[in-house]
Amino acid sequence: MPLTLLRPARLLTAALATCLLTALTAVPAHASSWGTPVSLNSLSFWNVVSGRWTDNNELETYTPSCVWYDGSTLMIKTYNAGGGVYDSGRVESKALYGYGTYSFTASMPNGDGLLPAVWGAYLNPWLPEMDAAEVIGSKPTTAYQTFHDASNNQTQWAVNNSSGWTNAFHTYSFTWWPDHIDFWVDGVFTGTKWYSTASGVGMHFIIDTAVGGDWPGNPDSSTWATADGARYLKVSAVTYTPYYP
Repeated sequence: MPLTLLRPARLLTAALATCLLTALTAVPAHASSWGTPVSLNSLSFWNVVSGRWTDNNELETYTPSCVWYDGSTLMIKTYNAGGGVYDSGRVESKALYGYGTYSFTASMPNGDGLLPAVWGAYLNPWLPEMDAAEVIGSKPTTAYQTFHDASNNQTQWAVNNSSGWTNAFHTYSFTWWPDHIDFWVDGVFTGTKWYSTASGVGMHFIIDTAVGGDWPGNPDSSTWATADGARYLKVSAVTYTPYYP
């Protein structure tokens, strides 16, 4: 996830965005072929992370009991376990996926010091990384979409919603082509990042809620001021639609 915020890139005109949206929802002119969508809809698709996480000075301990399915919805619980311990959940897809559309329909939690995210990364090594959405819990009106290349050069878009992105389901997506990446929110095109050398290494789907650290800042008592003292990241759909150049 981003170590620093970057100035949002200029969005394309509404007319061009409409054209690109039509291209994705139909068959893009430059597409060779699209495969059948895959739904990651049970724990069998995921590695559930366990252990203390310290990247970016984060505070969470990823705990398998904080991850489960409620029907078809993936649930990630985050709470103050006491004694300076913050339990949360993180899953990473067992499989690597290639070029295509990665899509998450998620309800993000709000709360100071929380950073829920739906994203993809190679993981070994970490980069490249493609963030479909990250929402700082104290700033729920902005969703960040970011591409990190293999050298961690970052291109980021800040997508604003005056009604807020949290506690409601929205669909966050990116389409990874051999020479560029397109980002979308609720079917609306938000930006493109072109690159000269395809980073065709594969991506793991990743879903998590981080607590504290360099970017969101630390939680306080207001973070846990809910009926059960917890916040929940809910993901009702995760799909991958392969693209074959």
